[in-house]
Amino acid sequence: MTDTSPAAWLEAEMDGTDTDSGVRVLLPGGFAAYARILHPADSPGGEPVRWHEVAGWAGRSIHPRVQFTALSRPAPGAGEGPPPWDEAPERGELPPPLLSALCAVLARHTATPDRCWFCLWSGWGWITGATSLMVAFKAPPDAQTDAPPEPSPPDPEPGPAFDDAPRVRLPWRDYVMFEGPLDAATELGHRGAGFFFPQSPNLFWPADRSWCAATDIDLDSTYVGGPAALIDDLLGEPALEVVRVEPTDPIDENSDQVNRGAGR
Repeated sequence: MTDTSPAAWLEAEMDGTDTDSGVRVLLPGGFAAYARILHPADSPGGEPVRWHEVAGWAGRSIHPRVQFTALSRPAPGAGEGPPPWDEAPERGELPPPLLSALCAVLARHTATPDRCWFCLWSGWGWITGATSLMVAFKAPPDAQTDAPPEPSPPDPEPGPAFDDAPRVRLPWRDYVMFEGPLDAATELGHRGAGFFFPQSPNLFWPADRSWCAATDIDLDSTYVGGPAALIDDLLGEPALEVVRVEPTDPIDENSDQVNRGAGR
């Protein structure tokens, strides 16, 4: 988008310039209800691990302000056997299957699913014109030192034409903006000859502004604001692990006082 005016309402309705402002620094504050989608951790076998499973192993609690670092630290007498995960939840990225599940719910709560706006953080290397990209590969558990190396991804192409596009400038981040149907949320990412690295939108909403969703680059959760019926639907969606939150709930790493204070 060369016209970023459809995003002007966000700055007017967001609150504050730091995480002390809580959820309101990520989303407009006028919605009826809010929810938080917890990004899964990864198991040693590469399967997603829900936070509830981690909580059961660690003897901890899931609540609106839960933070993975505090949650995954075993309470006294808990944590027997190997942990169910080996990689913490992804920050700044909602896995594609979960993004598809989220969009299916969001589509039922807007009159304009064919016209939405998507914002990507302008600092992603492939947006700023980077000519190299680092991708981490996990070796199989039984990999030998003389085993053939994992294949390297192809060299990405130079930065796309939108490198110099106008930015949406909000108090917390600058973004590149796109327009398209809601289904296009899963089509964003670094694409080139023979490869595609998806990137979930960092901020998106429909033309009727019935809801807004945010996946900040520093957070391991996706936040959604919208009508109460939408949040109820998200809480009942089996593909997603969701907790209800308030717009004033803090989002910083130290906000989980429940698990931080429940033993060492």
